[in-house]
Amino acid sequence: MSQPFATRYGFRSENLLSADQPEWLQIDLGRRRSIDRIVAMPAFIPPLGERGIGYGFPRRFKIEVSDDPEMIGAVTVVDRTTEDVANPGRFPEDFRIKPTEGRYVRMTSTLHFPVEDGFIWALEELLVLSGNQPVSIWNPVTASSTFERYPNWSALRVQDGQSTLGMPERMEPSPTRGYLSGPSAETEARKWIRIDLGTEHLIEQIRLLPVGREGFEMIETGSFPRGYRLELATDPDFEEVVWESTQKTTNVIGFPGDCAVVIDVPDKRARYLRLVTLDLWGDPGKHGYGLAEIQAYSGNTNVALRQAVTASDEADAGPDWSPAFVNDGFTSRHKLIELPDYLDRIGERRRLTEERDKLIREKAARLRTTGLVLGYGGGTLGGLALISCGWLLIRQRSVRRRAVIRLREQIARDLHDDVGSNLGGIALLSEMGGRHSADPRAREDFLAIREAAETSSQSMQDIVWLIERGNERLRELISRMRETTDLILGDHRVSLATEPDDFRDRRLSLNFRRHFFFAFKETLHNVRRHAGAQVVDIRIRVGRRDLCVEVSDDGRGFDPEKASPHGHGLANLRRRAERLNGRVEIVSRPGEGTRVKLVARLQTPRQ
Repeated sequence: MSQPFATRYGFRSENLLSADQPEWLQIDLGRRRSIDRIVAMPAFIPPLGERGIGYGFPRRFKIEVSDDPEMIGAVTVVDRTTEDVANPGRFPEDFRIKPTEGRYVRMTSTLHFPVEDGFIWALEELLVLSGNQPVSIWNPVTASSTFERYPNWSALRVQDGQSTLGMPERMEPSPTRGYLSGPSAETEARKWIRIDLGTEHLIEQIRLLPVGREGFEMIETGSFPRGYRLELATDPDFEEVVWESTQKTTNVIGFPGDCAVVIDVPDKRARYLRLVTLDLWGDPGKHGYGLAEIQAYSGNTNVALRQAVTASDEADAGPDWSPAFVNDGFTSRHKLIELPDYLDRIGERRRLTEERDKLIREKAARLRTTGLVLGYGGGTLGGLALISCGWLLIRQRSVRRRAVIRLREQIARDLHDDVGSNLGGIALLSEMGGRHSADPRAREDFLAIREAAETSSQSMQDIVWLIERGNERLRELISRMRETTDLILGDHRVSLATEPDDFRDRRLSLNFRRHFFFAFKETLHNVRRHAGAQVVDIRIRVGRRDLCVEVSDDGRGFDPEKASPHGHGLANLRRRAERLNGRVEIVSRPGEGTRVKLVARLQTPRQ
């Protein structure tokens, strides 16, 4: 499982005064369904560190199915109300149930999760399956109480298909990447891709799988379409369209990240499936889109698999990309498997992980016991007195340290819940205003507001990441650098490598993480704003005592000797390198690209 792009936590109840007053969340499946599996995904809140894993998951709960919205005559299919349930952490609570007919699925928390201001309960996603098909996505949700701070928390997030489950893959590598359209000058270019299903089928569900962003080798035309129309027809020219659905998203570029987009179809018979774009991402002249896979389900079978494909155009992006690869049974990285099999594999991984953790705990307990036996009788009254004094000093320091940690976590939580949600709301409203405004200058102003809000939101996220607990280690820093590369240069062709792969992890000082990370981020922004690059190569080298990052691009370049000391963020880079007792090297010529190298001595918290 991997963290999805643009995850905003999920559903959360309001703060509750009582620990055991029942609180519920309910999904209307739209019609009566045969349900055989329900998956409850725990929420993950990065600013809270370890405490954010499985945040808010109820300690006791039940799940019911009914044909009545008031749950009259409901059948209880999952009952965990008699004893406390261990927090599942990053793993889903997966319930395979006896097939049960019903339209409404309700999960009720009967013993809630304790927080500073009372109690809550939370979920990232509640997924309802009928055979191979998820049938809960994008269906109406109601709840007894909900903490609405969109896009961070909202009842709408509990069935949006965005969760750490990711895409149902196995580890077998993919020989292909998928399909990329050709670039276009207009954002509203009508591009299409069509699949001949071979014969008419009763289509119940369509799934669109985005191009994987692993390795950050993202083509500019490779993002998911911003707006599109799906059509089903009985003829290849789509003169007899039996069903169509228009889909639009206001999410940032990269949506839906590592998760499939699922669209239910009201049981229409058709032979041809077509996707037509209505709105595209990309820089001017480079508007386009990409897909790893298109699936069409009739019952439990993907009837689009390996059928004939045609497209309006395609990118000249190499042998890994072709319209024929959009239904070959692979994502951009791995072989696809059916969702129930994927959930079974995750369940087995959870079992093995819990078994490993149990063995580690048992080993640690045996070592402690051995140490006590060897040391027994070796102390004296004087030694006990010294130990008591030392214990008091350590305890005082520990109390102060815990107070500081609690304050940091509270600040991080407030920033995410309040400032983050406000910025997200500003970005969303400004985009809506720009789309509906008839004045070109007003549209430009709305666009500038949206970009400023999104940039501020990302900067706030970086500050929260720096102060939050649990991110003091070198691996966390490099992981954050990877995520930042994806966000800033996601529509460039980027390669990123870390050398060596098996570097030794260690704790780092806040000062080092702050200046090194922001110097790296400044370098990426320079590439984005000034370089006009097509290809960017990033190398992170971890030495015994030093950390080095080198960013090279094939852009327009410049003359460092003639450049203004305040241009291209050069002064910021040099100032941060000085504060790290490191150095920055800039090699560039007009028309020959730029190479920026930052080297700094690793600093531990004590240093």
